[in-house]
Amino acid sequence: MTVEPDWPGSARRRTAAVTALKPLTEPPEKPPDQNIQPNGQTPPQPPAGLVRGRRSAAVLKEENVDQQLPAGDGWQRWARTLTAGLWNPPAGHAELERRSDISTIQRVFPRPMTVFVTQPLGGAGKTMTSVGIGSTFGIHSTLDTLVWDNNETMGTLGIRTNSNGSRTTICDLLEELPKLQAEHTRKGDLSFYTRHQGNNRFSALISDEDPERMKMIGNAEFNAIRAVVERFYNIVVVDSGNNTRAENWLACLDETDQLVIPVTLKQNSVASMLRMIEQLESMSYLEGVPRYEELCRRAVVVVTPSSQRTQASPKERGRLRELIAEAIGDRGHIVDIPFDPALDTGAIIDWQLVSDETRRAFERVCARIAEGLYAWAVDEKKNPALKGTRS
Repeated sequence: MTVEPDWPGSARRRTAAVTALKPLTEPPEKPPDQNIQPNGQTPPQPPAGLVRGRRSAAVLKEENVDQQLPAGDGWQRWARTLTAGLWNPPAGHAELERRSDISTIQRVFPRPMTVFVTQPLGGAGKTMTSVGIGSTFGIHSTLDTLVWDNNETMGTLGIRTNSNGSRTTICDLLEELPKLQAEHTRKGDLSFYTRHQGNNRFSALISDEDPERMKMIGNAEFNAIRAVVERFYNIVVVDSGNNTRAENWLACLDETDQLVIPVTLKQNSVASMLRMIEQLESMSYLEGVPRYEELCRRAVVVVTPSSQRTQASPKERGRLRELIAEAIGDRGHIVDIPFDPALDTGAIIDWQLVSDETRRAFERVCARIAEGLYAWAVDEKKNPALKGTRS
């Protein structure tokens, strides 16, 4: 046997050979802990995350730009103008409130949202309210907004909005729906079947003038159309028909995120509204679906003006208002819309012609709607029972 000379490095080679023959399951020797101090104690570990940002964040503060902007209305504006800025009083309470509402309207939501404008009684102002909501969201939020006439017979949205030479209706869209469901569909492909309202900044999807064709739109058709329009519109305002048992009415109820109920302070209008709320409460109880009753509790009730000739007495209007407030509870909202000749013609509604008082009223309406939409989107993540059939 030949003995290998103990040359420098031979011991290193023998050690490497023995190490290579060790089984793989044997754990390697741990290096000495560098964190062990001479006294045998381990120093405290640094907090997780390299940058906490607590100190630097304390330098910054959340500032309300609306309160810093110069007054643009009221005597404060005139004082600033007449003194050439030497006296610059802050904006008044009414202007700050308006800025706050507009800021709320401009909120961005986590998904496309549906607003359901409904009231079983005709003539309560559903279409006028829908156009007002569509115009206000379209002008202030700049989100793509669609007002959809979901009347199961023959709605009036086509009469109250500009056609711009278009003759297409929702039934034409339904016939071309297989093409529009394709992956490569563009917004321009869908826009052909809607009617853009110019400076009012929303688009209208019109019900057909043939009641027989409108009967084709049931639950499945409504949801198929909704799936397409939600690809291109952030806010969908649905103007409903009067039949709360119609398939397309119930389909919209299952998808809505905010209930808006127009009502006039007259007995037949308030009674119709309360019957609808009772129906939704019963549906929640019988079907075990809390979302229907919850929608009622968060509803925005829009009190539309009635004619002076048929107006109830102040005492009666107060009683009816109390019944409405009791039905929707503390989380709902009641907002009054003033009489406006531009809304009372029965013809096309152009938002450029309405009074500033009416604009302000609809800003209040839409701010309450935006608050409700955001709260609903947050709450349905915590409580899946609030979700509709939307996948």
